[in-house]
Amino acid sequence: MAALLLFCAPGAFADALVRTFPKPDTSKLEPAAAKQLAQARDAFEKNRVNLVGDQLAAAYAEIGAVYARFGINDVAAIAMYDASQLAPKNAAYLYLRGVIASSQKRETDARANFQGALALDDAYLPIRYRLADTMIGLGDLDGAHKLLAAALPKHNDQAVLLAMLGRLEIKQKRYSQALVHLQQALKLEPEANALYKDLAAVYSAQGDADKAKAAQAKIGSTAPELADPLVARMYSRGPTLHGSALEQAQQLVGMHRFWQARAKVAEAVLANGKDVQALALSARLDALLGRNEAAQKTAAIALKLNPGDASANLSQGMVHEFAGDDTQAMAFYQRAVQSDPAQADARLLLGNALMRRGKYAQAAEQYGKLVAIAPANADATAHLTAALVAQGRCGDALKQVNAQLAKRTHDGDLMQIFVRLASTCKAASKDERSMALDYAHALYKQRPDADDSTALALAQAANGKFDDAQNSQAEAIYEAVRRGDVQRAKMYRETMRQFVAKQVPQKPWPDDDSLFKPPLLSPLPGTKPQGAQK
Repeated sequence: MAALLLFCAPGAFADALVRTFPKPDTSKLEPAAAKQLAQARDAFEKNRVNLVGDQLAAAYAEIGAVYARFGINDVAAIAMYDASQLAPKNAAYLYLRGVIASSQKRETDARANFQGALALDDAYLPIRYRLADTMIGLGDLDGAHKLLAAALPKHNDQAVLLAMLGRLEIKQKRYSQALVHLQQALKLEPEANALYKDLAAVYSAQGDADKAKAAQAKIGSTAPELADPLVARMYSRGPTLHGSALEQAQQLVGMHRFWQARAKVAEAVLANGKDVQALALSARLDALLGRNEAAQKTAAIALKLNPGDASANLSQGMVHEFAGDDTQAMAFYQRAVQSDPAQADARLLLGNALMRRGKYAQAAEQYGKLVAIAPANADATAHLTAALVAQGRCGDALKQVNAQLAKRTHDGDLMQIFVRLASTCKAASKDERSMALDYAHALYKQRPDADDSTALALAQAANGKFDDAQNSQAEAIYEAVRRGDVQRAKMYRETMRQFVAKQVPQKPWPDDDSLFKPPLLSPLPGTKPQGAQK
């Protein structure tokens, strides 16, 4: 299979500016929506042959926006990637790539795209805002604070910026600064009564019970708004949301707008209290948002209405996992996949539960079926690779990755898996290790983040370039330390010790990586679990 990869020379990969993106399955869309999407795609395919340069980039961006509006983010991401490759100086395309990556929960990629966009355009505030939000999610509070504070001289009339600074400063326990910024935000937007919740938290932390109580009495649901015409344009041309309240909620989930999705699914439940799918989604969202008691109650209702429903069992399992009960969660995931073998989320979560128990062969079985369900999802392949490696079957994993690469030669995420695997698997040939190094250099050149830096380090070590490997690994360690990611920095340092000793790691990821040790589900950062089980 390695011979097939020789037809995809590394130089060709580096020079290939655009990636062919597939036509997705639109059978689950409403007929009118599917027709609209098909017409947009046909128009794009017809027109792009006559376009070059910026016009071609704009065409890719436009079709990417169409897919994003319908929640088909994997295709949208490829189209927006193509736009940014064709017009690398256009900050808007990089920014929208970051927005889409964030909606896919690919926060490291989102951060890299936002940073690239900010380097090209530091005047468009939403880029800075979303980059800071991503950095906070990744644990880099000080970096986010520095980024936001740098915008104050030019944007001190933006309540949303001041509010974000204030909320960040609460996390940093800088209560005096938080109070100033929150009060300034309220002065600019007095209607933003959601900020009183943050003010109450500040007063409580400062020991001023009376002011905290007064602030709590004013808490509402209106938050400061950020004008973001680029994102608004991407999602608002044509119907941003379509279909029933439940379908709209599902689209909002795909956009990473979880609180809005919860409000929309509440409409579906209100309209029909016996809608199992709506109840199940409501339970999952409540669990994600830290509302454990509500999640438990709603999940139980959905399961009682239809004990054999895959979605109801999936939600019950997720509620248990969010509450820390991994054993009960696993039982419900098993019921979910028995009811619906194509339930991708249940396959993933069941595989994760099995990995946590050291049942690697069974986990690989679940991940393998996940790959069959979502063959273009590189994350699924990464999970399967980790499970096979954990069994001592890296050679089988390499065969599977090679087979996928033969079909998706420009998938950067899949390419990185190949680089890691070919660099660490004893079954890899000399040619595969050499190709891994070439591909690693190409990947790092296009998207120099910590993940690609560590992959490059592995490839360099596998080819005997241990000094280069140490330099690449040092970049990754620096990035982890800068973000405040203590656990990842520790893992990177352990790998560095192996490079110093001129040893090549035997696994494509460190032993403590989440692919080998998947963490339990946890509420979104910034949410406070309510009524958690003990």
